[in-house]
Amino acid sequence: MRILVSADIHLGSPIRSAAMRNPELGDRLKQASRDAFVRIVDLTISTNIDVLVLAGDIFDNDQPDLKSRAFLVAQLARAAEANIPTVLIRGNHDALLDHRAHGDLGPMIHLLHKGAPSVEIEGVWFHGLSFDASHVSKSFLPDYPAPVPGRKNVGLMHTSLDGSPLHDPYAPCSEQELMAHGYDLWCLGHIHAPFERTSGLMHAIMPGIPQPRHFGERAGGTIVIVELGHGTTTIERHGVGQLTFKQCSLDLSECSNIQEVLSALRTGLQGMQHPKDITVVRLQLITGHHATEVLTSLTNEILEDIDRVFLNKVKVVVPQRHADAKADDLLRLMREELHEPSFQFASKQILEELRTVLPREIAGELADAALNDLLEEATNEVMLSLHAGATQ
Repeated sequence: MRILVSADIHLGSPIRSAAMRNPELGDRLKQASRDAFVRIVDLTISTNIDVLVLAGDIFDNDQPDLKSRAFLVAQLARAAEANIPTVLIRGNHDALLDHRAHGDLGPMIHLLHKGAPSVEIEGVWFHGLSFDASHVSKSFLPDYPAPVPGRKNVGLMHTSLDGSPLHDPYAPCSEQELMAHGYDLWCLGHIHAPFERTSGLMHAIMPGIPQPRHFGERAGGTIVIVELGHGTTTIERHGVGQLTFKQCSLDLSECSNIQEVLSALRTGLQGMQHPKDITVVRLQLITGHHATEVLTSLTNEILEDIDRVFLNKVKVVVPQRHADAKADDLLRLMREELHEPSFQFASKQILEELRTVLPREIAGELADAALNDLLEEATNEVMLSLHAGATQ
């Protein structure tokens, strides 16, 4: 049996942070998630897939976005018309999959949940449990059915597994316990980066988010096709995202004037162009002369003439250099203060307040563990302001 596995499509994601920085990029990202799902269904039909599996978070939120739901129903109907069934579960975002509130999804679509956790398709048993609340703090694994003897068994689970730096613990489950449950294949969702594990003949895969929405998800952009044979299982990963996030590092420390800075930026950004795909770039620039705000303005000016490349953000790295004594003293005092326990405590409180009001994709970059890096960036900006134009 050939199974196409995807998860974490997040249809209807508001893409707030990108839209605030660049409305055009925000619109491109919203459309990109839909385009990726169209490519998933295209691939399902064109590569002789027997079952399409969606392991949760097909939608991004619990708001009644009926337009996104109609899009999903229409796409899954295309698979059904090709005689390909879909098996899916609700993740922690998926209220729109609730058939009690929004109606049936259509023919040949099997939504697994506590009341109907299993379905047999062509002799293979699929098992899954859906989220009924936005947060589940205990493991689902004890409630999963035992494997059907003498048959292939496939599990669908939306879980943070043992934990992930960018995700809160959702339906946590240890990898060891998962692999010991007796299923031939686990199709997992929630952690947006690709994941594959093998234990004997048992396999567990996370396909990754099919269309990354921000820099922290840049490892995604894929789905997985599994060939579930009698003795062996083969796993193939396929790219479906056509909007990628990449980092471009440039050393501007030897640029003697603004024209040389512009030339270096233009060359670097042109090198990020793809013939068809859209690239969103995070620039890491080594310089001791220009603040982030100035470099961001210059970059946006250059990008006006470069197609299919957008700016994510500019991050400045200050090289080791000799500064004047007054600036050295000020920076030394600032750095001493940064490590004071009272300052660290107050800073973490501010981060917590910001996380509650900012979009998730920004809040993910404001974890307590990132505090020292954030403070170092702020200190660098002070240094750059003090030394702006020192060698111009």
